[in-house]
Amino acid sequence: MEIVGGLYRELCLHPSWNVVLGSGGRAARALLRLSPESQLHCYFESESSLDRVRQDLAIRATFAGRSTPIVFAYFHPLSRPLLQPPLAEIKRMPAIKVDGDAVLRFGFVEGDAVISANRAVYDPQGTDNVIPFHENGSRANELALVLNEPELLAAVRTSSLMDAAAAMLVDQRTACVIVKRGVKGAVVFSHGSAPFVVPAFLSKRVFKIGTGDIFTAAFAHYWAEAKHNPHDAALLASMHVASYCDNPLAPLNPIAPGEAVEKRPISDTGTVLLLGTIDTLGRRYTVEEARFGLMGLGLNVICPALEAVDFEEVQPSTVLVLVDGIDQDGIRLAKRLNSDGVRCVALVEAKSLENHFSDFSNCETTDDFSTALYLAGWSA
Repeated sequence: MEIVGGLYRELCLHPSWNVVLGSGGRAARALLRLSPESQLHCYFESESSLDRVRQDLAIRATFAGRSTPIVFAYFHPLSRPLLQPPLAEIKRMPAIKVDGDAVLRFGFVEGDAVISANRAVYDPQGTDNVIPFHENGSRANELALVLNEPELLAAVRTSSLMDAAAAMLVDQRTACVIVKRGVKGAVVFSHGSAPFVVPAFLSKRVFKIGTGDIFTAAFAHYWAEAKHNPHDAALLASMHVASYCDNPLAPLNPIAPGEAVEKRPISDTGTVLLLGTIDTLGRRYTVEEARFGLMGLGLNVICPALEAVDFEEVQPSTVLVLVDGIDQDGIRLAKRLNSDGVRCVALVEAKSLENHFSDFSNCETTDDFSTALYLAGWSA
């Protein structure tokens, strides 16, 4: 398969992450075992620098020059990345041209790709401005559009997922539209078929940076290259995302169609009760960031530290406890709800505090912020 996509340095403060991947590099690395003949087409600073990346990632890649290195920096995997240099200062390079039977095209920040394919998968990678696939002269006998929910709704300017997907199927001349929905999995829309809901799959940890790229890359392999139907391709892609979350630098291993998985999260968890303290700036930031992140995952969040809560009316499906600084009243509230059958997730960054939850039932603890939010979003 021909892969056309960005090769960028990615930095993350917590957890620590410093790699050269980007959407294109990540896809090429991930597909080493599924599609060993795949080739990446990308921009990079120099041929010699690209040689080092080829060796580090064990990938095949062709070179097109760009004027400067490009970095995406994250505070944590769910935070909005800082782009360096800023987009307005990045020089646009001439488009890369690629022909192939199966082509995966990602959007770039420093250029564009004009492709010709039998089957093409297009992930525009741009919430604010989704550029139509055919606008730059790209052609495909069959096209699959893979994008996240905010991208789709912004592109069509509607609040209805069904209406937006239906419009995309016609306007973009696509065989199918796959909408990535994070904690809620994905939905496949295709001509003549009812929408097909694909669940997200449980992983031990959740490393969020690049999960959408992995979904698109795996889907492209199974649909464009292996010629599976879009439903099966999306289901297998979602399984691969869980594998990536557990080990983000490892190539994906093949999965047979219909292979059973041990656990499957429920897509709609209901209401998350977020417990934490805001007595210091750092703790308040963590509580605010957790609430923002949970809402970004499409979850209903109630947080007593930040709003008045009538506990007679609150019926949460999950309690998320940010343990740092939590007082005994917060622990007792979590324990009372847990004894009433409400599942509990606790972010415990200091091992000495895990004993607070030793006598809880149906309770999961983690020391990773992003994982805690996703576990709260996944029903048991």
